[in-house]
Amino acid sequence: MFAKLKKYNFSFVNNQKIKFMKKIIATFLSLALLTMIAGPSLTVAVSPNVNTGLTRGSGGGDIPVIKAKWEMKGPCLNGADYIACPSVGEGNDDEVSAGAQFDAPGVWGANMNYTVCAIATDPDGVADLAGVYADIYYPEGKAIHDRTPSTDVHRDTARGTQDIGVEGCGEFIEENTLHQLTKAEGYHLFCEEIRDNNYNLPVFSEYYDYDEICAPDGELMKEEAYVYCSDKDLIWEDPAGDYKVNVFAQDNASNNSVTLTNYFEYMPFTGFEKDFSSVSYGQVMLNTHKKISGDLTFGNGIPSIRNVGNTRLWMKVAQDDMGLGQSSGIWNVQYDGRVGNNESDWTNYDPFGYKGTTPGSYTQLEDIVDLSELEEMDFSILVKKWPNVNTSYSGTMWLSATSAPFRNCVD
Repeated sequence: MFAKLKKYNFSFVNNQKIKFMKKIIATFLSLALLTMIAGPSLTVAVSPNVNTGLTRGSGGGDIPVIKAKWEMKGPCLNGADYIACPSVGEGNDDEVSAGAQFDAPGVWGANMNYTVCAIATDPDGVADLAGVYADIYYPEGKAIHDRTPSTDVHRDTARGTQDIGVEGCGEFIEENTLHQLTKAEGYHLFCEEIRDNNYNLPVFSEYYDYDEICAPDGELMKEEAYVYCSDKDLIWEDPAGDYKVNVFAQDNASNNSVTLTNYFEYMPFTGFEKDFSSVSYGQVMLNTHKKISGDLTFGNGIPSIRNVGNTRLWMKVAQDDMGLGQSSGIWNVQYDGRVGNNESDWTNYDPFGYKGTTPGSYTQLEDIVDLSELEEMDFSILVKKWPNVNTSYSGTMWLSATSAPFRNCVD
């Protein structure tokens, strides 16, 4: 009986110890879990800002190489995918001279699309190339106004000092990342389309030419070099001239290739658009100037013009005699015209000839019409003698334009 009681007590004590230990373990687990859940939310930073920095890694391996580069008519890609220039053909430009020459669109608001390409390799393998890049610059010595199309606030005349521009002048436009073509795409573009049909389009780095690049055992065929391209554009009002393009490659060790530079020409186009098809002077009194004013609203039929070319321009005008004829060798009618509304810009001109003939010469008007500028045109007529009893007269006016100097760059 005693023995049984003693055994029973021993079991009871053990059970109590086990229960006690379980409570302690459960308490510690609960505290640990609470710390895991609530701990981070209780952390208070003295300052939320953390300074960061790095040191550019450099060295190691040989530098990449740009073997050749060129520009051609575009677009030739869809995003990063090469689509072989479907609307313009591969490897084309607009002239036969060496390098690339591109026509301006001559349309208000339109773009000139082109594509920049290069062939790049790396002695440590093309997988070591981190990127191929093109930097594009405005022509030197040609200043332009703000890129937003607007009326020109800087007045200029053929008789005055040239205006100062605020952009252009060889300034950096942008940097672009070129996209890798496949082996087949690149070889076909460069070694077949360009070499066979537009031989003098690219420029080469020293020691490289078509024979080296396109050889059956050359790097293009062995996938040790690739063609890289990117679509770009100029807008209709970007100035005519030679645009510089620098291309370079960078590898994973931050080594840069030697930069390969060339220029493409945005060929000059002088052109304008008018929004009126007639000028009615209405009732005109003898020896009295009758003026007809234009406005700055394009499209309402009241005389205005806008520059759709990539040069500044002067407007030119020619007018027949409207049947008013001459007296003693002197024209019975005189005209005046101007661009803009400066009083000093009125220019008078006689008829170029009799009604029914075509002009052999034009009269140049003031003021200069700037890139993408919209301006009014004003006209005036002075009848000095009525030749007969006719009550109405009509004739034809011709408008033309000639290029004007670009704005001066600030030294």
